[in-house]
Amino acid sequence: MGGSTVLDAPNAPGRADVQLALVPLLFAGAYALAALLFDAWTAAVASASLAASLPIADGLFVHPPHDG
Repeated sequence: MGGSTVLDAPNAPGRADVQLALVPLLFAGAYALAALLFDAWTAAVASASLAASLPIADGLFVHPPHDG
C-alpha cells in the first residue's frame, strides 16, 4: 500500500515544531496542576519549569538539530 499518511504530508509539523509547541502547554498544565496540589507558587513554578524543560532537553540532547 503506497498511500500518503498524515506524517508524509508536505505541511506536517516536524519534531522541532511539536517540541516548541509543547513547552508552553506543559508549563501551563504543570503550573495549574501544581498550584492546585501544593498551594504555593514557588512549587508550582518549579514543577512547571521542570515539565517544560523535558521537550527542550529532548530537542538538544536526545534528538539534536542537524543540517540537512
